[in-house]
Formats: sequence, structure tokens, C-alpha cells
Amino acid sequence: MVREYRVPASLNMLGTFSRNDFVKAFKEEHPDHSDEAAVYSLRKLQSDKKIRRIGWNQYTASGEKRIYHHNYSEISEEVAELIQKEYVDPVFQIFELTQLNDFVNHQIAHNTVFVYVENELIDFVFDTLKRSYPGKVMLKPSVKEYYRYLVDDEIVVGRLPSESPKSQDTPWHSRLEKILVDVAVDKLLSSVVLSGEYKNIFNESFEQYYIDFAAMVRYAKRKGAERKFETFLETHGLQKAGA
Repeated sequence: MVREYRVPASLNMLGTFSRNDFVKAFKEEHPDHSDEAAVYSLRKLQSDKKIRRIGWNQYTASGEKRIYHHNYSEISEEVAELIQKEYVDPVFQIFELTQLNDFVNHQIAHNTVFVYVENELIDFVFDTLKRSYPGKVMLKPSVKEYYRYLVDDEIVVGRLPSESPKSQDTPWHSRLEKILVDVAVDKLLSSVVLSGEYKNIFNESFEQYYIDFAAMVRYAKRKGAERKFETFLETHGLQKAGA
């Protein structure tokens, strides 16, 4: 008889869980089985697409939620192609303001392209983009500078922290986990997004997409903003993914 592998019932209630969480839940239902049997069951469930890996040591039971994906604008695609053409294996990510239109009530009409680049390349990439898009590129602007010189399809170049969540498919695409943390703690981005939209953005994200909350916490820590992020969630009555 072919054995049917099932997700432990207690894990179906969680947004995400680690391998240790799975082993513990599996052995609670099958106390006579070993850790190795639990790990094998996890692999089988992944193979059968009943469990998805959504980040480092983070899994979720497959269901109605989706993996976040955004179809980038032509200007963002052009910028990414230019950077990849000019530099060898550049580490960068792009977020564009209109991505938030998937979540907000008041649609964003004028786009801004945020290009986050590894520290060693940031000045070089800024110069490259400035030559190709004269009058449309800013380097780490203050909130005041951003609004003073803002034009449609403005390109803002900033530093990419080393613990930024990375897309498994297209490295320069921004993961939703990074976007959410930036909306909450980044001084410029949080000033651009209407505070009345915060709940929509976070609740829609948590309900519709797989979220690796551990990756969010690591990223917030790397930005030195873990407490600020937690306070943001508490202030706006937002529940952590998987909580």
C-alpha cells in the first residue's frame, strides 16, 4: 500500500514554520518515528507540493496563498538591464512605487523607481544612471530633496543592506518582505506612503501571499530598526505573519 504523507494538523494553523517546527509536530503525531523519518516526510510533502519552502529554513503549507510576483515597468526593466550590462555580477534590487497599487485604495499615479545597490557599487551605479537619465536620478535624497526635485519616473539610488531578502527567481526583484519593512521603517519611503494605507498594505500582504517573517526580522535587524518595526506593527494594530 502506498503511504499518503500529510501535513501535521498543528502546522496548518501557522503562516510559516521551520524544519525543527515540522519535526516536533510530526513526532507529536507519530511518537514512534525518528527525526530522520520526519525530515524524509518533509521532503516528500515538498515534492508533492503540499508544503512550499519560502525562505531559508522557512516553510508553509500550500493553500490559497501565492508567492509574490510583480510585473515591473519598462523603465525598471531598462534600469536593471543597464546595470547588468555595465557591471559584473552586480548586487542590486529594484522596488517601484506603483508596486503598492496591488494593496492600496488610493492608486499611485506617478512612479518612482528605487534602486538599492551594494555599498561598493552605489556611487558607480549612480554615475551610470545619471548619464543615461539626466535630471531624473537622485542619490540617497532627504525627504525634502525628494519632493523638491521629484519628476515622474524619478530614479532614487540607495544602499542595499547585506541581509536584504533575495528573490529566488530574479535577483534584482524586491521580495515582499523587504518592501514591507521599508514601508514601515525607511524615512523616505514611509513619508511617501499615506499612513492610512498601512493596514491595507500589510493585511493584504499577509492574507494573499506567503510571508517569511523570519526574513523580515533579520532584515529589520540589519537596518538597525527591529524595535522600530515591532512598534510600527503594534501602533497600527497589525498582526505578525504566522502569529
